[in-house]
Amino acid sequence: MKIISRQGVWFALVGEAAAAMHFFCLVLLVQYAQLVPVLANPLAFLCAFVISFMGHYRLTFSQTHHSWFQALWRWFCSAVVGFGLNQILFITGIKWFGNQAYWWLWIIVTIIVTVLSFILGKFWAFNEKVSHEASND
Repeated sequence: MKIISRQGVWFALVGEAAAAMHFFCLVLLVQYAQLVPVLANPLAFLCAFVISFMGHYRLTFSQTHHSWFQALWRWFCSAVVGFGLNQILFITGIKWFGNQAYWWLWIIVTIIVTVLSFILGKFWAFNEKVSHEASND
């Protein structure tokens, strides 16, 4: 139980740092680069992904038996699934409420997607069980 609570704390801290980077980049791209929010969001996601992966690999799921590259690939796939859901909900919200609502829509959508991201990270991307390849060596 201690591992799960420690992971929960690290997941929240790393996630908050990545979310802050995502939001910061989103606002910069919309306000200063004059991109529409729906186009700025994927670019901001890529900026935040770096923080997310490094933090989760080194801190949240440090007990992983996956190689760095395998974990990177799996976390990227997990993040893309989460981002896909994020983008679908974000676009839907923009259509309903307009571009001016992008910042609070992003916050709501991010909260919704967080639980899915933890589940995919814990049980697949950084799965802490010894992989079949490692156990056959």
